[in-house]
Amino acid sequence: MPGTHENGRNHGMDARTRAFVSRTTENLLRAFAAGPCGRNKPRPKDNVRAVYGAGARTERA
Repeated sequence: MPGTHENGRNHGMDARTRAFVSRTTENLLRAFAAGPCGRNKPRPKDNVRAVYGAGARTERA
């Protein structure tokens, strides 16, 4: 379990972060198990600027 002391470290995660990481991992694994990944799910929306503001960087490093 992410962010718990089960493996001796929690990587500084709080309960909200732990819940987010767990849910995201579950969703990703379910998407892969459902079949060819990406074919049965909608494309992600580019919402970086909406979430982080106009000054947010959207290009990859």
